Amino acid sequence: MLKQRIYEEKIWPMFIDVLRVQTVKKTGRCDPQDVCQLQSADIAEAVVKTAEICLSSPEGEVLRRGIWDLEDGSAYYDMNTNEKLPYGEEDLFQVISRMERRFVWDVTSTLPSKLDLKHAFIVGQTFDHEDSFWLRPEVKGGSESIFAFGVTELFGRRCLHIQRLRGNVVAALYKRRKTIPNAVAHYSAESRLAEVSVIMESYFWGKDRLTKEISDLEPYCAGGFHISVLLARRCAALLLHEDAPRLKTKVDEEWEKFSENHPNVLGDTQLIQNALYFSAEVLTKDEGAKQTARYCGLKPLNEFLVHV
Repeated sequence: MLKQRIYEEKIWPMFIDVLRVQTVKKTGRCDPQDVCQLQSADIAEAVVKTAEICLSSPEGEVLRRGIWDLEDGSAYYDMNTNEKLPYGEEDLFQVISRMERRFVWDVTSTLPSKLDLKHAFIVGQTFDHEDSFWLRPEVKGGSESIFAFGVTELFGRRCLHIQRLRGNVVAALYKRRKTIPNAVAHYSAESRLAEVSVIMESYFWGKDRLTKEISDLEPYCAGGFHISVLLARRCAALLLHEDAPRLKTKVDEEWEKFSENHPNVLGDTQLIQNALYFSAEVLTKDEGAKQTARYCGLKPLNEFLVHV
């Protein structure tokens, strides 16, 4: 019963943290070798005390409610196999895949005021930290049709996270928006430079090889996160070869970002990799992102139109 309540109320992280504290009280230290020496009675007492704090106290109820809202509508997936992990409820990847149309949403674009369950709108991991994003009418009230997607950690394991942005979830995230990792937290200068280096190496392969590899990888991207990342990198490299006059300004901007290892240098790449993973259309006003989407067979749109 205890395990069931902890699972249903999505408070495993909270329970584990409190149990760790209660266990430390028994030893005065937190070395694994000390914990191994605990007697069964000590462990049972620590578990009971933890259960009282997490499941019975008024303070615990407030914390549980907050955790529930932050985790509500979440699903987690193995990064390598796309297998749904046990923690979470709906299989949101399948839910999204069955929708009539899917859109990866560049948050500089707008959404219609009314959304329906035929369409999924997916926003990437690097949420806008400004109030202007969270106070948009299409976001503020939450929706069954808007989803967040990105890489996260679940009990120390890196995995994919999909979450419906319902009203209670948006409210909880808004309260804690300052703690949501920004682009710098997700990509340190060193890790960002490593990915930029891969893209630059791909650039020197030349247009013909890039075009062929994009064509070869494209059929395997839906539900394949790592393949989607590989393909998005090749599309980013191919854009740097563009010499069309209408794209000159964008390409020059991209070269500058690459040379400076700019914090937003991977923004378009992440947009494309997410669209490939969900086999989605790309909702963006950015001409470079549109061209990058076309390389890999994605459909770019300025705005959402039901009749498109």
